Amino acid sequence: MNTTDRLHQLSDTKRLALMRLLENKNIGNDRLLNLEGSNVKVLREGGPILFIYPATDGSVSYMNNYLPHIPEAWGVYALQTPGMEGEQAPYRTVAELAAHGIRQMRRVQPEGPYYVAGNCMGGLPAYETARQLHEQGERTGLVLHLMPNFNRPWKELPVDDASLQQRAIMDYVYIIERLLAVRIDLPWDELNDLDEDAQVEFVVRYVDEHDLLSGMDLDVFRNRMAIYKANLSAMLTYDPPSGFDGSITILAVGEASRQETAIHAMSPYAAPLRAIHRDQINTIFVDADGGALFDGAEPDIGKIGRELREIVSAAGEGIRA
Repeated sequence: MNTTDRLHQLSDTKRLALMRLLENKNIGNDRLLNLEGSNVKVLREGGPILFIYPATDGSVSYMNNYLPHIPEAWGVYALQTPGMEGEQAPYRTVAELAAHGIRQMRRVQPEGPYYVAGNCMGGLPAYETARQLHEQGERTGLVLHLMPNFNRPWKELPVDDASLQQRAIMDYVYIIERLLAVRIDLPWDELNDLDEDAQVEFVVRYVDEHDLLSGMDLDVFRNRMAIYKANLSAMLTYDPPSGFDGSITILAVGEASRQETAIHAMSPYAAPLRAIHRDQINTIFVDADGGALFDGAEPDIGKIGRELREIVSAAGEGIRA
């Protein structure tokens, strides 16, 4: 089956997820918080509030898929990556992302305890947010990393500044392949001879010509690549200080059939785990497709959701204790 045929067989959920990931379209009922300079998306009002950082691409609308699996009374606020709306240059360190997130969180909730989560790369600023809050004398009721445990050759992926765009394109191709269950062979020999602007144009043209998505906007994708590269740089250079005395819960999602049941020590997602004692880490494995954290596909999101609800509910019990 070719890519076009596979795309036509996708469910509406997967089509919408792919559009969000590649076209930077925040489609859904989310809205920007009505605060000047805010990048907070209110997915659901309520209390207490669970603040969630996004993956490397920076968008947050797919988090609507999490709402049925978070206790109904809770508010869910997504911390969209700064720069997605063109309002500022993107940050390039996890510490800056976390400091910005804390400023936004305090505008909504001046005092703790704070409940913080992050999907994929977003687990790093979630952890760093908790670390900075603890330094400021605040409490965290939950630090949660939703970790898609993709089985990738981490040691072989480019990590230096000169190859950030190549890594960004590779990551996008990986997500497309994962969601569509196809293989995409970009002509890297040809791509590597182009400058970065020409590479972006090439990828947009390739996606269009191969009917992966229609109507991808070049300027939008160029902005998306800038966000992605900045977040990649932040992720790959994060070296968390020691001294954090709280705990973190890892909801690691991977398929046993793909050998995705172990957290790879060299994965950039594991940086916080290398900075704290193992007694501070609560790891829960879910045998499901990590792609469901992005496309919300059943039955996988249901498996993830059962654990997510238990984790958040238990954190809420701490409020009443």
